[in-house]
Amino acid sequence: MDSIDNTIIDKLSKDSRTHCTEIASELGVATSTVHKRVNQMYSEGVIEQFTVILDPKKTGMPLTTFIGINVDENYKAEIVTKLKSLKNVLEVYEILQPYDIFVKVRTSDMSELKDSVLRVLDNTDGVISSSSIITTIRHKEKTCILGDQ
Repeated sequence: MDSIDNTIIDKLSKDSRTHCTEIASELGVATSTVHKRVNQMYSEGVIEQFTVILDPKKTGMPLTTFIGINVDENYKAEIVTKLKSLKNVLEVYEILQPYDIFVKVRTSDMSELKDSVLRVLDNTDGVISSSSIITTIRHKEKTCILGDQ
């Protein structure tokens, strides 16, 4: 990756609707160069997907919760697969201490959190314990840290 790729990523991460012609004009390169670079980064997995960041309150999903989960190692892969399949689970990580798995969940309220994710954890073999951290205010949420941001 070079400065052209970084600039392309920077522009797209700020507004994924930015047209390749606009990026090309700013870079002083052909539009086809930007198209080629975007397609190459996409095919190589540098760009995994094009997405938007939603306002949780305006979409009726204001409750963001992080859940740390301790699991029996023999069940870890199965638990990760189950968590990834839940619609309210946004992110799933395997981590080092104090938990084995850490997830980011977004729900409409505490009742939905309990019914959608916590109940699944309570009824899943291999879950030893879990602890929820409920957020109160979102100050920043980004999807990219590469480029000039």
